[in-house]
Amino acid sequence: MPKFLISSRILTILCFFFLSLSLQAAPDKRMGAEVLNNNAYAIGIKGSLFQTTSYYDTDGTELEMSEGSDYKLMDLDFSVAYGISSSLEVTGFGRVRSVTSTANETKASNSGAESLGLSAKYSFARIGASRYAIGIHYSQTLYTNELYGASAQVPPDEVILGDSGSEYGVDFFLTYGLKALKWDIKIGYNSPANDSSEEIVYKAEGVYQFSKLALLGGVEGIYSLKKDQFTDYPLLKPIQAVGASRQFNSINREKTQPYLGVNYAFESFLLSFKGSTIIKGASTDRGNRFEMGVSWATKGITRELLKVEAFKEYIIDGSVLKVSARGNFLRIDQGLSTDVEKGMKFDIYQTDYFGGNILVASGVVYDVGADWSVIKLTKKFNEIVIKPGFAARGY
Repeated sequence: MPKFLISSRILTILCFFFLSLSLQAAPDKRMGAEVLNNNAYAIGIKGSLFQTTSYYDTDGTELEMSEGSDYKLMDLDFSVAYGISSSLEVTGFGRVRSVTSTANETKASNSGAESLGLSAKYSFARIGASRYAIGIHYSQTLYTNELYGASAQVPPDEVILGDSGSEYGVDFFLTYGLKALKWDIKIGYNSPANDSSEEIVYKAEGVYQFSKLALLGGVEGIYSLKKDQFTDYPLLKPIQAVGASRQFNSINREKTQPYLGVNYAFESFLLSFKGSTIIKGASTDRGNRFEMGVSWATKGITRELLKVEAFKEYIIDGSVLKVSARGNFLRIDQGLSTDVEKGMKFDIYQTDYFGGNILVASGVVYDVGADWSVIKLTKKFNEIVIKPGFAARGY
């Protein structure tokens, strides 16, 4: 059975594992410049399949694959992120890879643990609708590739997993949000493995968020700084067992890769699907890539949770009597007789007999009578419909 099919089954099993996690968790909806809340953590897994359709030489000219050649690469990526503070998160990640290559009627395959790495991201305070962040990353492959002086020396049944060595870089993020529509931009410096040329990586993405469904599209790519030591003498570069691919052991690689995707948020996890095509490049493959991912995250210490923990600071404890047709005004059973004043702030909670307190909304006193008040809602924290009997706590 092909190894990429085995990996697909592993991904499916892990998806069912995520489905069984606690329903009190929150799906990971972070954009590029956003980080986890303090003490929150997120677990993610993503499977991808890339298939080569043609090549780009070092000048960017597209070349056809030879007849009977085929190349597939499948990755299984794992990540665990933790929110150290409301502005800083760290992530550990790893990758398992499977490669199958057919060239000159000879099939070769390779699979195993590919790399491990760490990254960190610091997000600055929001400025209007914009948020900025800076991140660093480092990874190390778990293998070393053999070098050959001539193509004839390469064993026909050998194919490498990728470029071996360490990779590191720094990235800058900008997220701009306008209600349901958000824009994401990333630009970074990257020093890839295998002593390859330093490069600039970039990504621009637009996301339209419905209640649970999100549609996304964008472009990502690599611009080489063209510092490969074999730029002027490509024939002198040592040969590796790249198989029917040109994306590894390359010289000043570049690529432009547009993509489309969809995310769907359940109560406890997020499913994501993405398809992309390399349409332009140099010293790499042209091909199609398909991804499927699932992630699960806790909420951590949110502002709303801090309010719950500060319950003793409330000085008024009442109940909702009536809700306006549009749901933006509430009438409660507390008024001037209990020292309620115009402008006083109230939090609205959904409570139960077991001590549960879910912060639903916040508002200010709009009008007040002897034993009643009208509250104008200013913020909703979730999609729970406010009903008579909900708790109204003022401060």
